Amino acid sequence: MRHHLWPVRLVVWLVLAWTAGAVTAQTESPSARANIVVRTDERLFVTLAALNLAGFDAETPDAPPNEVWAQLLRDLQQTTPPEIAEKLRAFWKQLPEAERHRPTLLGSAVALALLARPLPDFTLPPTETLPPDVRPLAGLAPLVAEFAARSPVRTAFPKYAANYTAFTERLQSIADEETLRLLTFLHTQPIVTARDAPPIADLDTLTSANLPAGELRERTRRMFILPDLLGPVGRVVTRNDILNGADRRTYRRPGDEFFLVVSAPREAPNRAIRRALLRFLLEPVIARSGKLIADRRTAIVKLAGSLPNADPALKSNVFEIVRESLSRAIEARLSIQAARQAARQTDDDTERAQLQLADEEARVELLGVWERGGVLALHFFEQLAALDETGVDILDWLPRMVSGFDAERERRRPTELAALRARVEERRQLVRAAPAARNLSRIEQADALLRAKKYAEARQVLEALLREDPQDARAAFGLAELTAKQPTTVETDPAADESEQLAALQERLEQAVELYERAARLAKPEERWLASRAYVAIGKIYDLADRRPEALAAYERAIALGDVRGGAYAEAVAGKERPFRPDKQP
Repeated sequence: MRHHLWPVRLVVWLVLAWTAGAVTAQTESPSARANIVVRTDERLFVTLAALNLAGFDAETPDAPPNEVWAQLLRDLQQTTPPEIAEKLRAFWKQLPEAERHRPTLLGSAVALALLARPLPDFTLPPTETLPPDVRPLAGLAPLVAEFAARSPVRTAFPKYAANYTAFTERLQSIADEETLRLLTFLHTQPIVTARDAPPIADLDTLTSANLPAGELRERTRRMFILPDLLGPVGRVVTRNDILNGADRRTYRRPGDEFFLVVSAPREAPNRAIRRALLRFLLEPVIARSGKLIADRRTAIVKLAGSLPNADPALKSNVFEIVRESLSRAIEARLSIQAARQAARQTDDDTERAQLQLADEEARVELLGVWERGGVLALHFFEQLAALDETGVDILDWLPRMVSGFDAERERRRPTELAALRARVEERRQLVRAAPAARNLSRIEQADALLRAKKYAEARQVLEALLREDPQDARAAFGLAELTAKQPTTVETDPAADESEQLAALQERLEQAVELYERAARLAKPEERWLASRAYVAIGKIYDLADRRPEALAAYERAIALGDVRGGAYAEAVAGKERPFRPDKQP
């Protein structure tokens, strides 16, 4: 049951007068319950600082400059002993050119940092036990230890702590949001332990003689989400083939620990975090259906192996095929769910049309997954619709989905979807061919419709813009304004009782605040005015809900952006001084 967080006295205010923002219920952290840890790691900071000082440079094309790294580099160049910097440069130069330009080098450096013992030790496991891609960098470990001991890199970290704290909080919020979303959709609880006789236990004392044969030990599964402000903008690194070298006493094996390293993003990294979470949450679910999946191996692998463009990793590994197919099908179902949520305020015909578009886009995307070897993706997509309706735990539903796999049925997918793909591709081409000015004119059109209180027409324009470009901050902000200001039919229905009105009001405002937050996250540097106004809108609604601490936090976020042109700095300052009340405004 939804909690009524809004005082009854606000119903008339918010239905008939100014409305904006929403309040979300406070819940226990879902990521903590799933053994998902979001934190900084000193080893990663020092290793990437050393690698960059040595000569590594993998900036993302067209990305804004990495100011944190640029400032740290200036600090280190002035204070690092010359002989230490020279050793690092010499190590970099002796690497083969192919190694220095390897696209996955950043991932190898991340793995090196996380495999090592905590500083100041920073020793690695034996070289022969390292993943093959990490071995060429093994000689960097003693240089990192010396760099940490003789340069100011470790003492410099507090100077950048505020940057890391803000980013960590952002990642924590996204991890909580996405974990709850996934567990709710899957109707399941996270599986955070496993029982097995692990090949790797206490790394200091383990020998083949002191591990009893056949003894089962409980292992803890964990996922670490680590912020990185020194790497290339917009990069993420995912590893689950290494063990955290900071933990020497926990029984585990590669695969028990997932690492997601997120560099400063161009946009909110929800998708990257969601995909990593899906893998972490689904691995034990798939394992529990292992025997059934193995029994269907021949038919599944035969179909995947027959595809000319299949990923080599998917051509022979049935469990990878199931994992890739299932995770992509879940993402597609979540996109349908989001489209349904966005269309709830529209009329029935518009809602059906929008859901049809979302379904078509999802099927064409999954056809691409099918062609790359995820041959169960479309089958799972259809079966997951029933999961959402029945509420059955994915642990119980997956065996039914696997059992229902029909190789001949799946082989016909490209033929069956050929006409649909052509139609969707034509639609996408039209969108790509449209000039950038077209979006601006449509934004202006939506603004005019909002001012004229033609909410239904404005919604159609804004939702179309967001479908075409989910990163459009102005469209998200416009949709937030519309959602905040357009009462639902229940709220204005004289026959509805107060509790029904209140529930409808809260649901609408929760949607609005999500859109305001989304707009603020997506706002480009030149759109700080938009983020400023979004934060103030959220602050006002928190004030109306008598949640002053949250309102103050929202106003502070607006004030931190400064007095930007077109923003709401003065309103933020006023809101910080006294709570917003619409009946007291001039």
